[in-house]
Amino acid sequence: MILIVLLWSLILGIAVFAYIAFPLFRGTDTILNVDPAETRMQTLYLEREQCYSALADLDEDYETGKLSEEDYQELRAALMQDTAQVISQLETAAQTDVEAEIERFKQQKLG
Repeated sequence: MILIVLLWSLILGIAVFAYIAFPLFRGTDTILNVDPAETRMQTLYLEREQCYSALADLDEDYETGKLSEEDYQELRAALMQDTAQVISQLETAAQTDVEAEIERFKQQKLG
């Protein structure tokens, strides 16, 4: 009975070790295949959502009386400027993405 429990423990231990260690032995090919443009777009989308959230929180703080009119206007102007920069970067990146996709298509068609 003890032998069976030890055998199953050993098998389970090997399986868990293999599951945990497998990514380490696969190499770095998966890390190198990450598209930097896609990563940048995801970062920009996240920044845009954070800006929207910050603006919503700021409006809520002002409406509940936690901020004075002057502070609210100053902070809102700064956040709006940051949001506009992120959106501008998103639009530029999207335009570049489209152009890069067209070039890739041309290369595939020629080659």
